[in-house]
Amino acid sequence: MPALSGGCGFCLSHHIRCDLLNGNSPCLTCRDYGIKCPPGDETDDSVSMTDAGESPMEEVIHTPEAHEQGRFDIERIHWMAPLDHYKSVAHDLLGFPVPGIPDIPQPTEKTTLLPPFIQKLPSLADEDADYLKAKGVFSLPDERLQNELLRTFVLHVHPYLPVLDLPPFLQAIADNNGHSSVSLLLMYAVMFSAIAFVDPTHIQRAGYTSRKAARQEFFRKARVLYDFDVERDRIVLIQTVLLMTYWHENQDDPKDFRHWLEIALSQAALAMPIKEHGQRTRASTFTSPGLWKRLWWCMYTRDRLNSLNLRRSPVIKDAEFTVPLPTLSDFDIAIYPPSVLAMPILGACEVLRNPTQQQHLATLFIEKANLCCTISGIIFPITNAAVFAPAVFTHYIAALDDWHKNLPKEVQYHPPPSRTALSEGERALFAYRAWLEMIYLAASGALHRQNQAQSQKSLQSGDSSSEPTNTCADGIRSVTQSIAGVADGLDQLDLVHCLPTTTVGLLTPVLATHFMNIRSETPDLWRNAFQSLYQCLKVLEKLGEVYELAESMAGFFQATICGDVNANTSMSTSTSESENGEGRERAFLQRTLTAEELDGFARLVWGGANGLAEVVIE
Repeated sequence: MPALSGGCGFCLSHHIRCDLLNGNSPCLTCRDYGIKCPPGDETDDSVSMTDAGESPMEEVIHTPEAHEQGRFDIERIHWMAPLDHYKSVAHDLLGFPVPGIPDIPQPTEKTTLLPPFIQKLPSLADEDADYLKAKGVFSLPDERLQNELLRTFVLHVHPYLPVLDLPPFLQAIADNNGHSSVSLLLMYAVMFSAIAFVDPTHIQRAGYTSRKAARQEFFRKARVLYDFDVERDRIVLIQTVLLMTYWHENQDDPKDFRHWLEIALSQAALAMPIKEHGQRTRASTFTSPGLWKRLWWCMYTRDRLNSLNLRRSPVIKDAEFTVPLPTLSDFDIAIYPPSVLAMPILGACEVLRNPTQQQHLATLFIEKANLCCTISGIIFPITNAAVFAPAVFTHYIAALDDWHKNLPKEVQYHPPPSRTALSEGERALFAYRAWLEMIYLAASGALHRQNQAQSQKSLQSGDSSSEPTNTCADGIRSVTQSIAGVADGLDQLDLVHCLPTTTVGLLTPVLATHFMNIRSETPDLWRNAFQSLYQCLKVLEKLGEVYELAESMAGFFQATICGDVNANTSMSTSTSESENGEGRERAFLQRTLTAEELDGFARLVWGGANGLAEVVIE
């Protein structure tokens, strides 16, 4: 065979004409296989990738060009496609692969069970398709449960995390004709995120024992699809992993919230990079401006709220985040298409027919983004136990109060009406307002708690310039009682199940504070604390029906109040035991409380700080 004039190492080793010299990188052949162009020696066609010590298929990449494939109606045609028929004939005659022509995987028949609205998966090896089929990923839930999950997603997931262009997504499912389609991976991520909030009767009818079991099953299917790299569209990958951040049940799982968030950020840096002043680059022009901004702000708000709850440093740096705040024009606010409104169960969803409610839900997300910008300034001092001047504390308290006072009227929280029944859309709005109010109170409480810890240290060192500890304690009590009141309002309307997973971390320091107040010697203080503790504990118990962490924390606080020695002992177990699944409650308290609060809590529980507060908080 005559030597080729040049090209990448893969094409040269297989004697394939390469277009790398025309300025295309990676070349068309490597792009179709999803591999990076290995370097090649243009003067020696015998150079093979095996000389480098690794197979070209071992380094899979996701180039922007490869991910644009699902964004256009016209697919690229490989220049060797006309030879596929002759290659197949030669293979049948000779009984072995034809040298010089790389194997091109053929589509599998295992995915034909999927409905027309699901995008065709890329070619899979037979063993991979068999494995995915055995995991049940090609068997979607029945239409009734599917529509219930979509309705729940519209009400209780999308407003908090608007990662989708929802109208075309739902219309593709409603039409179900194959002309427009949705990713199977994204579909499972959507259903997983919604199943925590769906009525348990639908879960039981589908054969699941509980919402927790159903969540685990749907997350497992989404994760196995992700692990098999069935999706090439970067935007879909960002949407998927952001929804998968709703799963962080196991504190010791390396693939936790931060793992999925960092994947979303790495994909976004390639698909939707930010230039100076927050302008989009050319690589992100295939996304609408509204979706582009919403995705970035979903990542930012998830990062800031997780950092606030778990007292961890954020992943996104403020100096590198210059995306403009979202506006109402960045949201799809309109009555949904007739085909969507005609769908059983989903079509009856009030929000889909009410642009005013859609606008209010969008405004809540915008105000949440504003709140997270304010919260960002207080994360460093509370996560690093940094010393800050009283003026800094006053500044951030004033900033939080200004945000709260300037909220638009339609998104301000008010206690639930005593007699007026709320419609489905109004209930979703009430739950969102209540949750946003709790976030504001939690941020204010975090500042007061850090200020109290600083004041206690100053008094111990003889410095009298700090704020009196009784003033800090008054602020903490006011915040914790307000949070208990909001939680009780949600319980009255049976909306506790609508709260997202971050609520568990929000309630933990509140319960710890109430527990310590109960043990005080002031009758009025422990009487009020007991009532607030009861209100918050009821909410945590109901969240325990969905989230394993909420269940274990509720059980721990119940046992601690009753003086259960076994429960207390589990809190003082070693770190190695915690890593093996024991002492989960202790580990979570270490993340959510200050060192001073941990010390005080340990003294009340055991009569001494026997190890709980000595563990360094990461």
